[in-house]
Amino acid sequence: MLKKITYSILAILVIGVGLSFTPNFSHLRNFAIWGKHSIYDYKTHPYNIVAKSAQPQFWPLDSNYNKKQIPDSLMTIIDSNNTHAFLVFQDGKLLYEKYFDGYTPQTISGSFSAAKSIISLLIGIAIDEGKIKSVDDFVGDYVPRFKKDGWEKLTIRNLLTMSSGSNYKESDMSYFSLNASAYYGDNEEFLIDHLMPKEPAGVNWEYRSADTQVLGFIVEKVFGKPISTLVAERFMGPMGAEADAKWLTDGDKKHEKAFCCFNGVARDYARFGQLVLQDGKWGGEQIVSQKYIQEATSPATYLKDPNEEGKPVDFYGFQYWMFNEQGHKVIAQNGLFGQYVYIIKDKNAVVVRLGESKVIKPIHHAQPENFSYAAAALSILK
Repeated sequence: MLKKITYSILAILVIGVGLSFTPNFSHLRNFAIWGKHSIYDYKTHPYNIVAKSAQPQFWPLDSNYNKKQIPDSLMTIIDSNNTHAFLVFQDGKLLYEKYFDGYTPQTISGSFSAAKSIISLLIGIAIDEGKIKSVDDFVGDYVPRFKKDGWEKLTIRNLLTMSSGSNYKESDMSYFSLNASAYYGDNEEFLIDHLMPKEPAGVNWEYRSADTQVLGFIVEKVFGKPISTLVAERFMGPMGAEADAKWLTDGDKKHEKAFCCFNGVARDYARFGQLVLQDGKWGGEQIVSQKYIQEATSPATYLKDPNEEGKPVDFYGFQYWMFNEQGHKVIAQNGLFGQYVYIIKDKNAVVVRLGESKVIKPIHHAQPENFSYAAAALSILK
């Protein structure tokens, strides 16, 4: 009897290990190896290098660099929210810079969904160069999987504005969710193959990381290169990035996780904000067209927000967020646990906040801390 039990246990273990190498269960194996997600996942997850510039452009310091003080009431919020880096730039110069908990200008930190905005910029470049005709092109023209199963009318615009209507549920934290497979799986193609229409596209806004992953597949298709290579060539090089970054991949290193996983230093995050602030131009080069930047950073008000009784969407564009603070429009790259790049155009300013704050109930889709960080920056801006 003891031998039978032992053999049965061994058989179950062998079968379990075998299953963990199949698409349906690979994410469970990787979760066991990599552990719970954090901004330090670049230390354990597979990644591709995003090369720094061959000619780094170091930020000039403002004449008032670190001379102006953020009010104590706001500094307390910044400090108590487990902030690791808080930087403010104005007129292309570094005005304020503070690091916490052992962080330095050389410390790499994960972006989570703040990376979605970078994917949007790559779509813009593809349109500018004629590799994509329009944001209203059908997705199936670029990714064959979307030529069937009710996806025939899905457009790139629907993906950019989080209005695909797919069955992907961002809030589903179960071990067998598409969400888990997307972050921990061996191949992002498994996620793509399991997406199905839940409702008509282009009607309701609902935040879905899968929408951005499909955009990533389009980018790979039209450029014929990995996302990490494209970001190095199109952004890091021309914008003078100071440090190599890392973009996390799926377990088999077949695809970058387009929906989340750029990992870089704070000063280089700011370059993506500065590019948008300058309407897609860096130095004498128009990296992304002004037309695309303007549309990407304007709210998709033609969509309905089912979370707020079907009101028009006034907070989201093409993978960029918007909110207001003290009468100033703030355009934002947002990432889980508080990874933010803010663009405040009327102040000619960019703000970077990196850290590990808790996710709590949002105010009109913005974490409450957003307003405090923007207010802190405004308190020292000219």
